[in-house]
Amino acid sequence: MTTALAAPPAAPAVPDSWSYGALWRRVPRTLGYLVPTFAIAIAVTSILSSLFSTAVSLLIIIGGIFLLSLTLLLARYAGSFEIARLRWSGETPIREPEWPAEPTAVWWRRWLRPLANGRYWLALLHAVVIAPIVATLSFAVIVLWVSLIGAAVALPITLAVRGPDDWFTGPGLRLPEAWVATAAPIAVTIVIVLGIIAVVTLPYVLRGLTWLHAAIARPFLGRFTNEQLEAQVSSLFTSRQAAVAAEGSALRRIERDIHDGPQQRLIRLQMDLAAAERRLESNPEEASGLIQDARRQAQDALDELRNLSRGFAPPLLLDRGLFAALESLATRSSIPVALETELGATANLPDEVARNAYFVASELIANAAKHSSASSITVSVTTADDALVVAVTDDGVGGAAEKTGHGLAGLRDRAAGMGGTFALVSPEGGPTEVRVTLPIAGVGAASGAAAPTSAVSEPSA
Repeated sequence: MTTALAAPPAAPAVPDSWSYGALWRRVPRTLGYLVPTFAIAIAVTSILSSLFSTAVSLLIIIGGIFLLSLTLLLARYAGSFEIARLRWSGETPIREPEWPAEPTAVWWRRWLRPLANGRYWLALLHAVVIAPIVATLSFAVIVLWVSLIGAAVALPITLAVRGPDDWFTGPGLRLPEAWVATAAPIAVTIVIVLGIIAVVTLPYVLRGLTWLHAAIARPFLGRFTNEQLEAQVSSLFTSRQAAVAAEGSALRRIERDIHDGPQQRLIRLQMDLAAAERRLESNPEEASGLIQDARRQAQDALDELRNLSRGFAPPLLLDRGLFAALESLATRSSIPVALETELGATANLPDEVARNAYFVASELIANAAKHSSASSITVSVTTADDALVVAVTDDGVGGAAEKTGHGLAGLRDRAAGMGGTFALVSPEGGPTEVRVTLPIAGVGAASGAAAPTSAVSEPSA
């Protein structure tokens, strides 16, 4: 088996969202956001203000409370719409708060829930007070800039058509001709210069206005810092539980395999050697046969221990890296394995990522060989978004499913324990594809990545 490795490509440049070219490319989107913003803000403010004032005036009756709750709910949806518009404009997405839902609660509790949630009141404050002020400011700036650009284009054309006399004179007004001859070129020059400045600065102004809208909306419509920390803690807790479950499942599997395999053979080996020792003087031929059986038992036990050790990180993985270890794994498979990877021989992956990637590939190849009735297996290892992606596909009968305590469920727990993902697609009739994503800790961890390479192994004898 031969593998051709190419030189790693240069790392792509990180785009600068404030670079001049990028800002001009975003002008259509920023205009699409800013132009209707004033009308939207005024309409939303009018509706919510009317509903709020009506609800306050009706608080003496029960209907006013429900109308106030409805107003808060509409303010929340208005905030969600604003977040979606800002995301479309190209701004950094604002993470919406977690809106609690109680589908089993009685109807009046569900209706009145917004009254006790401060996030709804912040959304109402943004929609009724903050958004109209910022929208008015941005509308005034846009009108000023468009007027400067329009004047710079229209004034020279008008002067060329009508002449300066018609511009600087009118009914009851007659300026000296010398003054008109001097003022006209100066006025035209000033307007054109201001128009050029407006055109040059237009993308910065539009980008600045959308950034201002997003910066002001973020504390009112986005998650609080403590909410983000709570979500991170919850995610970490879930990952830790998954890692513990995966480790426990792996230990139980190893314990069961050792008990059912090598341990039983070693007990048999001990008994055969004891029997051969007793018969060594009285019946040498029978003792010789027992010793030969013991040798076979020792060889079988050694083979089973070697098979079990494949579930751990082999020395080849530590010495030569993941790609070499996967090549060795592919050659030992009883089914032909095609290895497709963009990792070079010098790929610098964290030890934990490489070990788990090897274990995932080993477990999936073993599962395919045992259960899929496949004639070929494809293992793909790539990098995407600071993560290592291991995908194993076979052309077998399909129908694979996760079962608690079995291999695929253990792989999901292992991926979740590292903060990764696990995806299984296995329709009846095949093919089966399992895709595991493992985050790579640190920037440039895969700096040794090279051009895609492939290798196909033949079944081992």
